[in-house]
Amino acid sequence: MDYTIKGIEFMGDNVKDRLKYCGKGVRVHPLAKIYKPEMVELDDYSVIADFVFLWGGGGIKIGKYSKMTWHTLIEGDGKTNIGDRVFIGPGTKIITGLYDYKDGLRMVDNLPEGQARAIRGTIVIQNDVSVSANCVILPNITIGEGAVVGANSLVKTDLEPWGVYAGNPVRKIADRSKITFND
Repeated sequence: MDYTIKGIEFMGDNVKDRLKYCGKGVRVHPLAKIYKPEMVELDDYSVIADFVFLWGGGGIKIGKYSKMTWHTLIEGDGKTNIGDRVFIGPGTKIITGLYDYKDGLRMVDNLPEGQARAIRGTIVIQNDVSVSANCVILPNITIGEGAVVGANSLVKTDLEPWGVYAGNPVRKIADRSKITFND
């Protein structure tokens, strides 16, 4: 008996030719899931670990040498732009779209016209950022170059470059020295 279900094949190398752009040395682990790969760009030497879920939405661009670790999620119909040398820790949720719950609106997909309204945004994570485990990043946020976000943080405001941030909601707890990297 054949137990194969079409459409749920392992990703890994099977998805690379369907990406909008796939640079050299890109690694997509076999248990990662990329929905709408035609909206996803992975630049040179980026890594998508097992159990990462990327929803192509309005577009995802991940820069050179960046890594998305286990159980990370990019979700929503907004846009995500992740710079070079960015680390996204395990369990982090990057949310590019939310539902408007005001005026009795519902937060469910596929309802009749007028019963739900999505709010879509853009998330920009600049070069050399490190986001620790189990963070949540909400729509319309820019995380400045070189910033570090501590574990279990909620990012709902823009973060300045070269700062260290932590908490729920996130707040700046220290400065970080600017580092120059050579590729």
